[in-house]
Amino acid sequence: MEWVIGTLIALIADGATAVQAWVVWKQHRVEEAERLKKFTPLPRPAAPVITSVFPTTYSPPPIPYVGVVLASEVGANYTKLQDLLVARKYKEADQETALLMLWVACREKEGWLDTESINEFPCQDLRTIDQLWVQNSNGRFGFSVQKEIYNQVGKDWVKFADQVEWSVAGKPKGYQQLMFEMRAPKGHLPYPHYNPLVPFVHYNPLAVWGEVISLLSRRDL
Repeated sequence: MEWVIGTLIALIADGATAVQAWVVWKQHRVEEAERLKKFTPLPRPAAPVITSVFPTTYSPPPIPYVGVVLASEVGANYTKLQDLLVARKYKEADQETALLMLWVACREKEGWLDTESINEFPCQDLRTIDQLWVQNSNGRFGFSVQKEIYNQVGKDWVKFADQVEWSVAGKPKGYQQLMFEMRAPKGHLPYPHYNPLVPFVHYNPLAVWGEVISLLSRRDL
């Protein structure tokens, strides 16, 4: 409103009467309105599409799975053992390992492996079992891992059992005292025990040192 009054005052100052000033201003407004009608505005540009350099959602790439060839010289089926280890069900996998080794060695009736059956255990099957444990524990478990520890302690059986925590200060642990988790000591699994189908039955790892040493002395590990 202020600019309207200012325009009228300017016209009157130039010698025009109030009526004349009003007519001039009104005519000016009419001409301005007609001019605006003829004006074609430029098209409004579209809003720019902003693409973030960062994705709105992130999906990490899948971890490549390195499978183990489930080879067997005697037709053993290691699929269940593989599934248990992939699922990190280490206690069930430990017991499945014992059952498989008894089956492969034809010692199911006896329920345990003697030195002779360990020495004659098929090389291909031993490697399959070992690699399944190694590759599904980030290299923490497996016969070959145990063999490495056994050699590091100078092949001292008591030191080895303490190192993998099958015993404490030479005193053996019971099967229910073992740790079936990834945080278990390196080499803790698999554990040498009797037929796992018999509840709470295990053998003292210090009392069967001959059989386990035979296993850890295998050159194919």
